[in-house]
Formats: sequence, C-alpha cells, structure tokens
Amino acid sequence: MTELVVGVFGHRSDAILAIESLRSHGIKPGRISVVTRQKNDVKAISRDTGIGKPLSGIGNGGLFGTAREIGVGLDMIDDTAVAAGPAAQKLAGADMETDGLVVSLMSVGIPRADAERYAGHAELEHIVVIVQADADDREAIIELLEAHHTLPADPGEAR
Repeated sequence: MTELVVGVFGHRSDAILAIESLRSHGIKPGRISVVTRQKNDVKAISRDTGIGKPLSGIGNGGLFGTAREIGVGLDMIDDTAVAAGPAAQKLAGADMETDGLVVSLMSVGIPRADAERYAGHAELEHIVVIVQADADDREAIIELLEAHHTLPADPGEAR
C-alpha cells in the first residue's frame, strides 16, 4: 500500500540534495512532489532534479500573472502555492492565506492536522517535499529526507 512521507526544508539546496538522494536510491521522480510559495525555488528544484514542470495555477502566467505578482507584492491579493511533481495539479494555485493549501494537501492524502502544519511551512517559504512511499521503503525514505536537514513539524519551531 502506498502512503505519503513528507519532509520540510528551509533551503532549496537541502531539498535538491534530498531529492537527488531519493533518486539515487531508486525512488522515481514521478513519486516526488514539492510545494512552496516561491516560484524560483520550485523552478530550480524542478530543473535540478527532474521531478516535473513547475505549476503555479490557472491565471498565474502572462500579462495577468504579472499583474497578479504585483498585487501580491503590494499585499492587495493573496499569494498562491507553486508546485511540481505528480501532486502539482492539486496543489498549484492554492491560496496561501486561506485554507486553500490545507484543503489541497488533504486532497492528496495528508491528514488535516499535518496539512495545516505543512501549509504553515509553505507560508514561511519552506519547501515541502512529498514522497509516495511503499510500505517496504517508507523507513528508508524517512532516513534519506532527515539526512538533509529537515525542519521540525511545527513551523513555529523552525523560524
């Protein structure tokens, strides 16, 4: 049975190293997703690890995307999540200021209490890495993620 293993990283370099480590241990890129609020982080992670094209949600590109980014910068509208990997379709574009990302994380199989913590991390611009794990490789995936400086589950402890 497949379950999700999640690691949270404060720096994209740690996330990239963790994903590269997962891949070198046989975890396919199609089983790894990332989500955060920083588009440049997701672009770099996607480019360096091959986990898939970054998605930022409908209406976040072109002229309207530029206008949206200006509105976010001026605190006129809420920021949205950027994601890559198999879960990106459900996570990208989720509102960061409301329960949008929490609900999106729940839709990929993360329990509500955990989803709230991970959304809090994404709000702080931390990188949330989600790995689809089989029962026999779950512990190895946890060890590989933790070897690359994962942050505590509670976002308040990670500041």
